Amino acid sequence: MHFRPATDADAMAWQAFLAGAEFGDFLHDWAWADVAAFDGQPQRRYVLEEDGAVVAIVAAQERALWRGRTFWYVPHGPVLDYRDPAAIDRVRALTIGLREVARQHAAIAVKLEPRLEAGAPELAVLRGRGLRSTAETLQVGQTRIVELTDDDALMAQFDKDTRYSVRRADREGVVVEMAEDAGDTAAIDALHALVGETQRRAGFPMPPLDRYRVAWRALAGARRAVILEARREGELLASGMVVIEGDRSYYLFSGSRREERGEPKRYASYALQWAMMRLARDRGVRLHDLWGVAPPDAGPDHPWHGVGLFKKGFGGREILWAGSWDLVVDPTLYRLRTAVGMLRGLVRRVRR
Repeated sequence: MHFRPATDADAMAWQAFLAGAEFGDFLHDWAWADVAAFDGQPQRRYVLEEDGAVVAIVAAQERALWRGRTFWYVPHGPVLDYRDPAAIDRVRALTIGLREVARQHAAIAVKLEPRLEAGAPELAVLRGRGLRSTAETLQVGQTRIVELTDDDALMAQFDKDTRYSVRRADREGVVVEMAEDAGDTAAIDALHALVGETQRRAGFPMPPLDRYRVAWRALAGARRAVILEARREGELLASGMVVIEGDRSYYLFSGSRREERGEPKRYASYALQWAMMRLARDRGVRLHDLWGVAPPDAGPDHPWHGVGLFKKGFGGREILWAGSWDLVVDPTLYRLRTAVGMLRGLVRRVRR
């Protein structure tokens, strides 16, 4: 096995591997490096080869700490076939290679957050590798994934209220249009405005418009993202972006306009999600990831409660991710960083 940095010449092989990988998603897309760079967390990419073929990929986002030291984060990765009998040896090679390059680049640790379910048998390949397990995830810790089938079978997965809402949107005259041109800033700007409206209602902070534009140019420019817009009589009511990686799709950004008091409900968000699933299926997608729901034990007061109920109506299976694993490079500074983080958390709780 050969662990090495990935170069631009590896982009096509990287994407081909990711498209066929069960345990990966768009956070390891070659184009997502543009978004990571915008966030101030530039990526360092590595591949593991076996007999000249790529068998694992790692996109580590570099986070600055103090005095030139860094902390690396691998979102939903490393990406490899965790079910393959060779997975144990490949993870061993990855951890050895990552520890060495992280040390060379002054990282104190590398946080691995593989796309593995809690309780999955594949977790066994991560044991005994010098990794420190933690239940925390930097990405949303749970999601819902819908299997995309024909229209009748897909609709049968929905609960009765969702089926009604999809059909009602059609009767209300809601139509869904598609934007694919990466240079079409109108579509991404309108989506950002609707997301802002939705986020303000929920009390969430709003990512800047430029971040949305960077993501759109990168993913749509690679022909792996589409924006869908639900309109009635020309008025934009809901918008969302879907990202397609091989036979999987991801519901990335979305927002909707809330009806005014006394205004008829148009159910545009239901029409949008229905159209998104059908588009993804028609492009060869098998599984649609609704990308984030409230934790299983969350009550009505949780800020994601409403969006979780909306997504639950479309059926599928709720998944809880297993957590993350820290590959420690500098034990002393790692312990110091951990202690500082715990102290800050305690201060925040006291202030509340």
